[in-house]
Amino acid sequence: MSESTDRGSNNKRRWLLIAASLLLAVVAMAFLLERIGVFGRSPRHLRERWEAGQFDLSDDERRQLRGISVEFDSFFERYADRPIEQTKLAGSRVIAPTGPVKRREQLAVFEQEPARKVAVTSETFRQFYQAYANQAHPVFITSDSILNAFHRILEDSIVKLEFRQIERLQRLLPTLEERLAVADPSADSDMIRSARRRARIVVGVARQLIDADYQPESEIRMMVRAETRRVEGGTGRSMPDRLGEPRPAFLAIDYSRFTPEGLHARSDVLRRHYRAVRWLQTIPFFVGDDEQLVAVGLIAEAAKGTDWVSFVQTYRDFFGGADDWDLQTLHSLKSDFDDSPNSIHAMRSQLLQRHGEETPSRVNDQVALVDSVSGPESLSLRVLSAFRTPEAILFQQAAESTRSLDSVGLLLCAALGSTLAAEHLAEANASDSIDQADRFDRLLSDESVYGDYLRCLATLLKPTDAAPGFMSTRHWRLKSCQTVLGGWTQMRHTFALQAKQNALILSETSYVGAGFVEPNPDFFRRLGRLASRIEALLDELGAFDINYHHLHFRLNEFARCFKLIDALEQEGIGIDEFKGQLTREDREFVFDVFYNVGASNPLLWLGADRLDDSTSRRALAAIVQVSDCIERGELPSDPAARGAILMSESSSNRVRWLRLAEICERLRDIADRQLDDQTLTAKDQQFITNYGEKLAGLLNYEAYSAASPLDDAMRCVSVLTDAERKHVHIAVGRPQAIYVLYPHQGQELLCRGAVFPYYEFADKKVVDDTSWKGRIDRATPARPGWLEPLFVDD
Repeated sequence: MSESTDRGSNNKRRWLLIAASLLLAVVAMAFLLERIGVFGRSPRHLRERWEAGQFDLSDDERRQLRGISVEFDSFFERYADRPIEQTKLAGSRVIAPTGPVKRREQLAVFEQEPARKVAVTSETFRQFYQAYANQAHPVFITSDSILNAFHRILEDSIVKLEFRQIERLQRLLPTLEERLAVADPSADSDMIRSARRRARIVVGVARQLIDADYQPESEIRMMVRAETRRVEGGTGRSMPDRLGEPRPAFLAIDYSRFTPEGLHARSDVLRRHYRAVRWLQTIPFFVGDDEQLVAVGLIAEAAKGTDWVSFVQTYRDFFGGADDWDLQTLHSLKSDFDDSPNSIHAMRSQLLQRHGEETPSRVNDQVALVDSVSGPESLSLRVLSAFRTPEAILFQQAAESTRSLDSVGLLLCAALGSTLAAEHLAEANASDSIDQADRFDRLLSDESVYGDYLRCLATLLKPTDAAPGFMSTRHWRLKSCQTVLGGWTQMRHTFALQAKQNALILSETSYVGAGFVEPNPDFFRRLGRLASRIEALLDELGAFDINYHHLHFRLNEFARCFKLIDALEQEGIGIDEFKGQLTREDREFVFDVFYNVGASNPLLWLGADRLDDSTSRRALAAIVQVSDCIERGELPSDPAARGAILMSESSSNRVRWLRLAEICERLRDIADRQLDDQTLTAKDQQFITNYGEKLAGLLNYEAYSAASPLDDAMRCVSVLTDAERKHVHIAVGRPQAIYVLYPHQGQELLCRGAVFPYYEFADKKVVDDTSWKGRIDRATPARPGWLEPLFVDD
């Protein structure tokens, strides 16, 4: 009886345990499925689905597509044996005006303030060229418009160059890791083993950030993965245990600095590269700490004989000096490094001696205590240094003297020569900032591309001989400051990773003139020369060559485009039903996606003139089959397929630079004629009339695509982090209309152009372009108060 009761009790307990285990298993499975999105809210908008990877091709889909027979258009066979060199840009046709242009009587501000000749209204454009194309009224060609073209070409060129950098770094990091791991642990002292482990962790985190499939060795796996998660999370501040105790010059890592910005927010590949490079730029190795000095010395030794120098020096001519000591510094020391005490002492002695001759790390980018980053005890090296920019040094010096910065834009304009900006600083009792701005000329003495660019912007703030009277008014001087800051914002947006942070009128002949050019010939001359210099530099760096890594990435993006169309077809939403069944937001997203395909559209490879279910499937097959070849580092053997690739990938960026230089020279010539009060020739008038289409061509709008431009002109980038942990951002919004009363033959002619509105704000998070556009769409952000007089409420 007792035995039977015990058996029953045990069976009951066993079934309860089984039931509890099953319940826990179900809960655990539900949690897992929820984490991977099975029970979570499915992405609703196409952009969300795109970013969630729903339009990526699976391995099974790729295998099926490889079996589809694809015939490339024989037209491309003529290009199979040689890459073509483009000699001119594809033509652009801006089909329709953007809307009626305001008449003078509609702009009450000119009647209310007779002395006023310049006003920026609330009228906006998606792209600058819309303000100039197909308008039966005089235009005013602004420096803002050509600056925008300059920056779009620069950003497109740097993106391609960055894919070369990605390819290099993906080769370099495994090599560094392998060399760091070959040593015999038993032959190392405890300190050397600890230093080697630190070095492997730093390199391992960078490798994990750029390669999600990387499997760290067991010894460092936990630390590498934990740190990678923190970097990818992009929030908070902390000091990882493995990096030691906080010290005044390095209290913690600010993980928000790893949020990809600028052009690196375009794709996952670029985002991964951004985080990996930023990580290598961030972690300091202090000279006074034996373990840390040995660790960076080991990495430097591992980098010898590799492509590290080429990787590091790619952007040297763009910026000039690196701000921090890095592996290149160690490579330049007189004696070779080994891990012996004598070698460590010799290396430290040479670095301390060099510290007496030069000042590294003039721009602080660490979470540190005030006055803790200038002494010998703060000396450190990085694996990779970011480049210092003149304004970053300016901001550092101003912050050290004032402990706060009211406006980085105002300070920069004052430093570049704006008396108006200096007056505003004086009104704010910012005498220390004015002193720093007055000494800025010394920072502009370098011959880098960036220095040339700032000197080019500075011409906009200086008086122009024989200029029309409106150019000496306060409103024009405000406009010039805004143009400078809009250009600077775009430049920092491109180099967010490399730069260290912190009207109907009549003339006497009753002829309606085409309009005028902003009369600042020196600016156009300098910008043209800078364009030519950058073209030559990019050519030397191979930025115009076909890059297999970049091409493979583009092919994958093409595949996602056509998979998107294929998926919509399967959901019963054909091309012809887009307008009725897709939201405006989704329609715009589909258009944006296919605009980015551009002239390389795989439909052209097949000779197809219509996108439907059949052609999208064949295009997908063509993309996959070509991509297989490119992944092997070779071009397709089929002459037509090879010709299609060579024709579509022959860089238009080179000809865009050359054409930009030509247009700048023409603008300079017309500006000179205006200042000399010469009559513009028929060719000059025709040039101004066609300026909108020329500008559209520079922005890569081909044929009739300019009729529906992308809404992507906005740019936002952070430039420093203040003591309250807020990121100071500079940004530009959509181009806005500017109306100018231009003096001509005794009259004032109302002309319209476009300018970039400049913004400046602080936020606890890093704000990228997409988030910034969302803010603008919700409500007009507040402009800097000192720029408000330039704008009118129309």
